[in-house]
Amino acid sequence: MITVQLLGGACLRSGDAPLSGPPAQRHRIALLALIVASWPQPLSRDRAMAMLWPEKDVASARRLLNLAVHVLRTALGEDSIASTGDGLLLNPSRVNCDLHELRAAIESDASDRVARLYTAPLLDGFHLDDSTEFGFWLDERRSELSHAYIGALLALAERQQESGDVHGMVRTCLRLAAADPHSGVYAQALMRALDDAGDTPGAIQHASEHARRLRMDLELDPDPKVVALAKQLRSGTLRERQVAAADQRVPSVAVLPFINLSGDSENELFADGITEDVIAQLSKIRALKVISRSSVTQFKERQLSLKEIARRLGATTVLDGSVRHAGDRVRIVAKLIDAETERHLWAETYDRQLTDIFSIQSDVALQIAASLRAELSRDEETRVRRQPTGDVRAYQSFQRGRQLYIQYTPESLTSAIEFYDRAIALDPSFALALANKALAYTELAEVGALAPDVAYRCAMQAASTALRLDPDLGEAHSSMGFIKGVHEFDWSGAEREFKRALELSPSNSDTYMMYGRFCAALTRFDDAIALQERAHELDPLAHGLDRMTTRIRAGRYDEAVPLAEEAVEFAPANDRARATLGWAYFMSGRRAEGLAELERAVAVEPGNTMWLGQLGQAYGMAGDKKKAREILGQLIDVARSYYVSPYHFTYAYIGLGEYDEAMNWLERAVAERAGPAYSIKGSFLLSALHDHPRFRALLKQMRLA
Repeated sequence: MITVQLLGGACLRSGDAPLSGPPAQRHRIALLALIVASWPQPLSRDRAMAMLWPEKDVASARRLLNLAVHVLRTALGEDSIASTGDGLLLNPSRVNCDLHELRAAIESDASDRVARLYTAPLLDGFHLDDSTEFGFWLDERRSELSHAYIGALLALAERQQESGDVHGMVRTCLRLAAADPHSGVYAQALMRALDDAGDTPGAIQHASEHARRLRMDLELDPDPKVVALAKQLRSGTLRERQVAAADQRVPSVAVLPFINLSGDSENELFADGITEDVIAQLSKIRALKVISRSSVTQFKERQLSLKEIARRLGATTVLDGSVRHAGDRVRIVAKLIDAETERHLWAETYDRQLTDIFSIQSDVALQIAASLRAELSRDEETRVRRQPTGDVRAYQSFQRGRQLYIQYTPESLTSAIEFYDRAIALDPSFALALANKALAYTELAEVGALAPDVAYRCAMQAASTALRLDPDLGEAHSSMGFIKGVHEFDWSGAEREFKRALELSPSNSDTYMMYGRFCAALTRFDDAIALQERAHELDPLAHGLDRMTTRIRAGRYDEAVPLAEEAVEFAPANDRARATLGWAYFMSGRRAEGLAELERAVAVEPGNTMWLGQLGQAYGMAGDKKKAREILGQLIDVARSYYVSPYHFTYAYIGLGEYDEAMNWLERAVAERAGPAYSIKGSFLLSALHDHPRFRALLKQMRLA
């Protein structure tokens, strides 16, 4: 059977083999489109000649038409195009054409089929240089098909709204907004659908993206109704809105750490790995809210009732389970419990070979989704069922690496990479191990334990290989997004990666956190806060210090101070929490309290020169230049024996008012990609440099101006 694709890019196929050469010549593709669009009426030869060769005399045009028909019949089959008097008529029984199927669906008013069949504009990007007539015809047909497609989507959305299919409504409204990205009506529809599905941050973010698109494409401001809706969604306490929406609409689950019944510490690691993997599998399902590992880990000992644990985590259901591992056998018991009633929604015991571990994890995730009536797309189910590796030894090495990675020390990160490398050596196709290896290298760069250029080069290689092996691996896209932003200053490329990562793993709190940090670097503070709040919803017991830092950057000190105070109360020995509270106090005018907290940050982690540099800057800004210079001297002393990020010297020189010297160190930091150098545009600590000519030049170099 011959297949003709005219929606999107033109393509002719015989079976699976593309047809190129003479039949794919532009005028012949155009003729084919005219014939298909004329069905069930024949296309007159005179009209075809006028449309395709308007500059030719009649004899030449007819000769070219006859040749084109001959070439198409030779390629598609002699009976694919019938001659009826002076007309040309498609034979649909011999040619399978997407445009023909779409037009038939439109004629029969089958909106579901229209929405499914319309994949792209007719002959997208196609034109004939020597025929404006064909160009006008093509524009009209594209408009007609687009209008029919949008009508079908609107009808589909209406049915989904009536049936309460909130996630189907989101998918349909996403297509409406993509079909007409300048429409304020469709922007509002998507925002409301996202909010109804419990994704208020996504709704707010779309409002910002819609406004940017209008200004960039048309130099217009957004519809006031879009602005008003975004303001309404931001109003009140966003956290309360999200939790309320989740309680009402989105099934949520907390996977408590699986209890190790094997009686040895080695299998404790195995049980923790099972927990992490089940969370990762569930996180691929858009219709579920899944609490992150770092929050559920705090309830490993089960000191509280399941109802209280669920309340603290913001979950409506809890997965409780145990693992017994002996030799090549594994026994897993899993129970899904309604947190409010403590009723068992589902339970299963798996007694299998160790090699079945991945199918067990996938089955647990799918059974939970079914029990909570969470709708899965076919792609989501495929991703949940996909096994990360077929080698159990590789999986065990990966588990060791992952447990070391989450300790976030230079030593543990280095050891984690060694275990990831062992896993990859055992199974070179283990994409998840490569993605985690990439993340470990980015962390080494962040903490200054490895030269950033070396670390990011290794991270890029690992992430690229992971994506080549598994293009649908959300963790790999997330790693790639961070690398593209931080190391390459490829902001649009980074954003595409983050968005794809969230499509593939919608409950990954780490991706929301990194994407939020990226938006803050671009001074898109509303977007950043919305994303960071979503990360906090999924990981409610993590410190979430980016939430406070972004608010300080945005000048929202009244919001930053109480959040930072809460973080310090929760983790008084956390140096970053102390420093964040210090700057929240300092920037809000409470300078003495701010300096005291920054001193505490240095005392908690005396080896961290970032806090030392920032303390020097704060003293300088407060007018104590003598103290600021003393601290600069301490930094210089440390640098004689250990690596000190040039970024940390930048802080100290800003505090002293020596802006040219500060720029020397900042330029070096950017060249080395040291620390948070990628975020200089939005940094409140660098505000004194913003008008410096070299700073503006640096922004241009980083594609930020």
